[in-house]
Amino acid sequence: MHRHWLFRCTLFMLFTAVGIVLSCEFDAQEVPGKGVANTLKPGEVMRVGDRIITGEQLIARMWDFEFMTQPKNRVLNDSLVYLRDTAVIELEAKRLGGVILTDAEIDAETDRQLNTIRQMVKEETHGTLTLNEWLEQQNVGMDVDSFRTYVRERAPTFITRRILVRYFEETEPSIECKHILVKTLAEANDIHDILKDTAKDDINTKFEDLAVQRSLDPAAGISKGKLPRIYENDGTLVKEAADALWKLKDGEFSEPVKTQYGYHIFKRDRTFRPERKPLNEMRTELMKSPDRSNENDYFNRWIRWVFNTQKYKIERRLPGFDCRPGKPSEGK
Repeated sequence: MHRHWLFRCTLFMLFTAVGIVLSCEFDAQEVPGKGVANTLKPGEVMRVGDRIITGEQLIARMWDFEFMTQPKNRVLNDSLVYLRDTAVIELEAKRLGGVILTDAEIDAETDRQLNTIRQMVKEETHGTLTLNEWLEQQNVGMDVDSFRTYVRERAPTFITRRILVRYFEETEPSIECKHILVKTLAEANDIHDILKDTAKDDINTKFEDLAVQRSLDPAAGISKGKLPRIYENDGTLVKEAADALWKLKDGEFSEPVKTQYGYHIFKRDRTFRPERKPLNEMRTELMKSPDRSNENDYFNRWIRWVFNTQKYKIERRLPGFDCRPGKPSEGK
């Protein structure tokens, strides 16, 4: 069952919070006297004598603790990815002029996400638990009303995410293409020779037939070699493949191209160069776009494209890096 990004990220954040409390309690050596703070809030530090404990050091300690847990129980990396992606969404929305949402749109998204979560709970518990009972079982300290507030606060991020991904798809140049994958250069050369000897009007049919008959791509029997829509700099294909495709003209096929997967013959079918309009002019249309079952695949492609084109810099201050306040992060 497909689970929305909001649901998965919401649970990561909830369970990360629970895990942080547990990790602190697990290794507690002593408890300060009554009235003395035993936890750090965002932006706060603790001083013990002349020693200063920073929030970054606390995070590093928890990261160390997570490495002692089983991989299936680790949540910090997933939470970092969520926070990174949220930052990218905010940066891209700002770069494109901003996305202003109405209360009605936010409420509708909140209801949609809550209905998805209720359906998940129903399926996982075989209808034995309500959402409120499930929340109590998770021990996250929220009832349905507070959980709705929690989801609503995050709903604008997920609406903006959907708008930005669709805007990218509607305004960036892309191509439709096919490929045939074989194991050896000799096989690739043989296919290339057959295509060269094929009449121009028959090349597309011949290419599809060869893809079905000879391609090692498991999907070729159904797709006839067709690949998903490719956007320039979207990171979908390895560099050798992307370079070869973008050098072709519509209707042309490539010489054999070697990649880590074998040898390919690519065919560029059609190029799309849509008119680029400002985001705010397309906002209403983009809001109507329905969810897709593989929405996360489209989002991941968009994230790759953003990093490849906008060059946002990421600095990590984690174990192995300098965590002192005010000090640039440097690998040790």
